[in-house]
Amino acid sequence: MRHRAREAATRAVVARARAPRAVAAVALALAAGAAVAGCTAATATPTAAPATTRPTATGTAASVYGPPSRDAACTTAEKAEQTLEARQGKDQNSETALDQDFTNFANALSAAAQQEKSPSTAQAMTTLANDYNDMVESQSGAAQLPDMSQVQSDGEAFDKACAA
Repeated sequence: MRHRAREAATRAVVARARAPRAVAAVALALAAGAAVAGCTAATATPTAAPATTRPTATGTAASVYGPPSRDAACTTAEKAEQTLEARQGKDQNSETALDQDFTNFANALSAAAQQEKSPSTAQAMTTLANDYNDMVESQSGAAQLPDMSQVQSDGEAFDKACAA
């Protein structure tokens, strides 16, 4: 399902060059939403309690293991994604507001990457943040619109990194 949504969004953004500016903003919003939609897969994973210790009958501490807790940086990025999705629906008719939403998301991803302990996950966050910054900058001509298949691939890499 996400794959079809990403394909549709990619076609919409590619058509952006031929469309009026207002339609381009909607297409950009759809593409960005599709690129980050994969992050939702990471949100479906239930949050588990971290390993803790409890006193035993002998009075000594024994480890109680459970699944590892969710990565804090990925949790921060997930919250930013949820905020972006909520704002996109409200801001779909305003290119300026959408650009601000994308910028806020990119900034949140960059901040999360700074907190991330895994270099590969931090790199995935940074790459996706750069994609979103490039999308915003392409609206003014300051940057070239990134290849949407690459943005999708970067979103999938981010999803995989945060799911691990």
